[in-house]
Amino acid sequence: MNNLDFEEILLDSTVQNKNYEQLNTPISLKRTILFFTILGVLLLILFFRVFYLQTFKGSAYYALSEQNRLRYIPIRAPRGVIYDRYGNILVNNKVSLSLMYFPQEFKDNDNKEEILNEIAQIFNLDVNKIKNSIKNTDLSIDPILLKTNISLKEARDFESLSSVPKHGFQLIEDYTREYIHDEAFSHIIGYTGKMNTDEIKNNPDYLISDIIGKAGIEAYYEKYLHGKSGKQFLEIDASINVNPDIGSSKPISGNDVYLTIDKDLQIVTYNALIEAIDKLNIKKGGALAINPQTGEILSMVSIPSYNINILSQGKPADKIQAMFQSQDMPFMNRIISGLYAPGSTIKPLMAMAALNEKSINPKQTYYFGKQLVVPNIYDPDNPSIFRDWKDQGVVDMETSLAYSCNIYFYAIGGGYEEKNIEGIGSQKIKEYWKKFHLGSSLGIDLFGEKDGVLPDKKWKQENKNEPWYLGDTYNISIGQGDLLVTPIQIAYYMASIANDGEILKPFLSNKIINESNGIAFSQSKQVLSKLNFKQNDFNIVNNGMRKVITMGSAGMLQSIDMKVAGKTGTPQIAAGTKTNAFFVSFAPYENPEILLLIMLEEPPEGSITTIPIADTILRWYEENRFNKK
Repeated sequence: MNNLDFEEILLDSTVQNKNYEQLNTPISLKRTILFFTILGVLLLILFFRVFYLQTFKGSAYYALSEQNRLRYIPIRAPRGVIYDRYGNILVNNKVSLSLMYFPQEFKDNDNKEEILNEIAQIFNLDVNKIKNSIKNTDLSIDPILLKTNISLKEARDFESLSSVPKHGFQLIEDYTREYIHDEAFSHIIGYTGKMNTDEIKNNPDYLISDIIGKAGIEAYYEKYLHGKSGKQFLEIDASINVNPDIGSSKPISGNDVYLTIDKDLQIVTYNALIEAIDKLNIKKGGALAINPQTGEILSMVSIPSYNINILSQGKPADKIQAMFQSQDMPFMNRIISGLYAPGSTIKPLMAMAALNEKSINPKQTYYFGKQLVVPNIYDPDNPSIFRDWKDQGVVDMETSLAYSCNIYFYAIGGGYEEKNIEGIGSQKIKEYWKKFHLGSSLGIDLFGEKDGVLPDKKWKQENKNEPWYLGDTYNISIGQGDLLVTPIQIAYYMASIANDGEILKPFLSNKIINESNGIAFSQSKQVLSKLNFKQNDFNIVNNGMRKVITMGSAGMLQSIDMKVAGKTGTPQIAAGTKTNAFFVSFAPYENPEILLLIMLEEPPEGSITTIPIADTILRWYEENRFNKK
């Protein structure tokens, strides 16, 4: 038997031609191509995967790796303090506790549901709202604010939980806004609260757990008041050991805001208004006091009001819910957002327009009786009748203002052929509305200011699909019809007559002081436009408004030493079945330093109900502020 090598045994079955000199079989070309194709595809897939992870996901995975070891506790920056014009504190900060959720500490818990239920019970929170707040935060190191103003009992109950070290919830030292006066200042100051989704997106430099201004000065000057929160960084290893000494960023306090508001006048205004509203058994009204020489707002009240301390503390929940659901809309600032027919408070404007157009001799006297009759050419037996509220006797321009004679202003607006008075017409009236800045916002430093409605032929056709009649012109001439303006527009138009023609911009803050005691922002008197009327025209109209006090319905104010001028208004609403009430006054009328507007919704006796409120406020001002600067 021949001895064979091992490889010869293996080759024997493959060598078909018994040619023992051919010891190698070459690999086929197809197999080579297939091999390298597969290898290339695998390498290409690997390359693109590495490229994708490095380029598109690199930062995410780096962040994730950092999140596995880094945490931070927010260090809230105290918001800026808010002062009145004399340096009295209106809003301050007080130290409190807040409940924070830390996603990374919570995601690995096995008893999540139990912990959430415990947290909800302790802090009187809706467990579903907690779940919604913490949804999709597992990979975040940003703490989520769940509740501010934690009570001592809540804090003790929380600390007694057995799951405290690992449950992902923590109490941190925080600041809460402390409003020195709650309801009296609500529509000026506003309030703060947790950020919603849109606010988080719009403020990328804020921590998610930051508090933000929601209304009033708190919202309008948010960027100044907010400050910059800091962070205390922590490092946590795989064994959940904490190293708290890896650094921190210090918080920067917010800027202090100084208002033009007179704190004591604001409280007097609020108390006088709320007392009258309660006595009259009505629900809604407002008051505004300004300096007609500068545009500064001295006091502003809107009723119903709301309790800003309850909102700041976030409790009790039932009272907060009741405020937001109230049909009386307590969050609406009626002074800047309410739209009203101005009634007879429009008559000084009409008088100025007629004087400037020279359409009537202000000293000429007329007797109109109790009604103006307009013949109906289509139906002579049914003429149109426009009544006055009483027979005013013989009147000129000044006494027509004093007695609020409707027919006199019907005539100067739409004309009165029988008396040879050619009215200025609806289009001219609208031009004068615009000159006095009615129907457009004045730019107050609060959010929510409305424009108004200035009707004319085109507006009526587009909005009511009706033609314009002479009666429409008569109605707008006494502040009725479809004319709608805000109380602040009435006040500032009247101020322009009192100050001889300057339309001023209203403002609530005159300066903002930063952390280093420097001026971060300031503003002062700003003239929006100047009315080019004759001085004598201003004198005539101001004399007429002085006679409202000396001869007209506001005689109660005659005994005030600083001479008062003003104008009442009782616009009809609800198809003439109800009325609102206005009274605008300024003092001293020769060189006024205060202009006061009072507005009541649906009082039982019209504008006469506003006079005692004005009397209380103006007497306080005379005693405590007039000639004492």
